[in-house]
Amino acid sequence: MSTHYKGSIREQDVLNTWIKLTRAHDSVGRVLKTNLDSSRITMTQFGVLEILEHLGPQTLKIIGEKILLTSSNLVTVVDNLERDGYVVRTQNPQDRRSIIVSLTGEGKLAIKPIFESHLQELMIAFECLSSDELQILGDLCKKLGHNQNIKEKK
Repeated sequence: MSTHYKGSIREQDVLNTWIKLTRAHDSVGRVLKTNLDSSRITMTQFGVLEILEHLGPQTLKIIGEKILLTSSNLVTVVDNLERDGYVVRTQNPQDRRSIIVSLTGEGKLAIKPIFESHLQELMIAFECLSSDELQILGDLCKKLGHNQNIKEKK
């Protein structure tokens, strides 16, 4: 990506901001991925386990919405987590068409140290930002994401 685009000031600002955002995401993501690689789970599997650990049993639909995965990709991820003994699937008693995914005892034991290590890596990555800057960054990211969600629904 070039930061030398000769468009309007607004276009240049948007491109430069996008480049900075993606580079920051990639830099932090590389560290987190390296940390997860040692635990032998993928970032997506971690996302599913983390949701189940902190929110409790969830339907496949809700998990997919939270980690932005299509249902076919999510089924494969959950298949692998189930194969490894980390989750179980049960039919939703309120809706027979819906599946609920829950952590097993082994899944709970597995996610705790992985999450703690993940959180420590995030704490290190974000140590350069003050509490106020974290709040501002979070608010801006939420605003950007919310704006895209509104556009998608139109």
